[in-house]
Amino acid sequence: MISWTTDPSNGLLQYRNIDSANAKGIEFELDRHWLDKWDTSLSYSLQNTTDGRTGSILTDSPIHMVKFKLIAPLFNEWLFAGTEVLWMSSRKTLAGNEASEHALVNLTLFSNKLYKDLEVSASLYNILDQRYGDPGSVEHVEDQIEQDGRTFRVKLTYRF
Repeated sequence: MISWTTDPSNGLLQYRNIDSANAKGIEFELDRHWLDKWDTSLSYSLQNTTDGRTGSILTDSPIHMVKFKLIAPLFNEWLFAGTEVLWMSSRKTLAGNEASEHALVNLTLFSNKLYKDLEVSASLYNILDQRYGDPGSVEHVEDQIEQDGRTFRVKLTYRF
């Protein structure tokens, strides 16, 4: 496990592979392509990750994670809509607090056949404007780092 440590030669902090972690868990995924161009999947992860030395639960390590995805054609094979729902259980922070569980819903419209090798997509992330934070690391002042609310992205990709 990579951890912060002080370099004895100069006193600066650096990441080094000095610790160990134990992880036990199970993960499954159901994936289905149906009705010609529809695609859906559901996955679940259950894990217990502990410090190899102390046996305590590691920070920023959720016990449960769920992901659901659905992609559907809107206009022949030209335009598609995709949605995903992501849920994560609470996580321990370095200060011993809890970053609360949260669910995110994202939506994307995309076309991979707009013009020859040109792809375009427009995505709306965190549609429900869920407020949540991720546990900070030792280099952060904050115990939890607030994440973005609702965001929008347009992406153009040209392959040659």
